[in-house]
Amino acid sequence: MNMLNVLVIEDSESDTNLVIRQLKKADYAIYHERVETADEMKAALDILVWDVIIADYKLPQFNAPAALTILKKTGLDIPFIVVSGTIGEEIAVELMKSGAHDYLMKDKLIRLGPAVKREIAEVQMRQERRKTEKALRASEERYRILSEAAHEMIFIINKDDLVEYVNTSAAEFFHKRPEDIIGKSRSLWFPLEVSRVNSALC
Repeated sequence: MNMLNVLVIEDSESDTNLVIRQLKKADYAIYHERVETADEMKAALDILVWDVIIADYKLPQFNAPAALTILKKTGLDIPFIVVSGTIGEEIAVELMKSGAHDYLMKDKLIRLGPAVKREIAEVQMRQERRKTEKALRASEERYRILSEAAHEMIFIINKDDLVEYVNTSAAEFFHKRPEDIIGKSRSLWFPLEVSRVNSALC
């Protein structure tokens, strides 16, 4: 059974219990907090890492669009699902455009468990993608630092026979800046024999 931290934006205790009951049916062990105002939401976001936010559309002192704005300002990647008994289709579409991940009617809460599972899986995929991209950028930066420090000429030719990368040593050999060479045909800069050898190594 997976543990799930759920922040519920709801003024009704009974409706909150219905939400939690549906998530437990989806085989989650639940820790939840219920908030009713913007200040309470901000405080909750500061205190704990939440797996999902489930919000009623309209509360006496708060609403889902305002909650979405608060979440976006934090930069946190948390699934935001709207659950309402009164929401219309036009409003639901606007919510999705504003960043909500899904919306459900309170009389169709059976969809809640699958929706939460789907959105959490999407978050995990985005996290893995960001991790991979960060590692790639770090690797590229290490390569750039090493190649710039090298005294040997280093260049990379792409499949279109264009110079994709050239280090400072190579550019200085031609009395040019790297940006003067990158993107140009290798035949403008490198003798044919040298190009063949180095392209085979790339």
